[in-house]
Amino acid sequence: MELTFSCPSCGTVGQVAPLESAELAVCRRCGFTRPLHPEAISAAGLEACPWCLTADLYIQKDFPQALGLFIVLVGFAISTVFWYYEMPIATFAVLLVSALLDGVLYHTVPDVTICYRCSSQVRGNTGEAPGRFQPFDLAIGERYRQERIRAQHLRERGA
Repeated sequence: MELTFSCPSCGTVGQVAPLESAELAVCRRCGFTRPLHPEAISAAGLEACPWCLTADLYIQKDFPQALGLFIVLVGFAISTVFWYYEMPIATFAVLLVSALLDGVLYHTVPDVTICYRCSSQVRGNTGEAPGRFQPFDLAIGERYRQERIRAQHLRERGA
């Protein structure tokens, strides 16, 4: 497994691999070190976030959403040209090919597990049973967003 995290000191994206044997996460830019939580990974697989030990994790495809949207939009743009020139078979063929390409990418790209609290990402064979982690839940995401806002407000008040 591989952990991708954002350094709390400088904001640089760092990586720890292999995660199973690592004890510390070190920022390559500023040298910030943070101990990882080995108890987050059990024999059954990933149980919690190794960075912050939060058990609220979600999964999503490890694929840039902008690229998927770009594929669909390019297919739509090309199909409108064919539609303008009254070529309906070519129009629908382009739409079908772009939808199939997007579908093939969706089914071949692996999942990444993401922490709601710290947004760190765990890639690789996390060993979770099917259904262990669900896709993004807006209610849980909003709860952690509000937590970040309150923490920021308290830091500003205390400073």
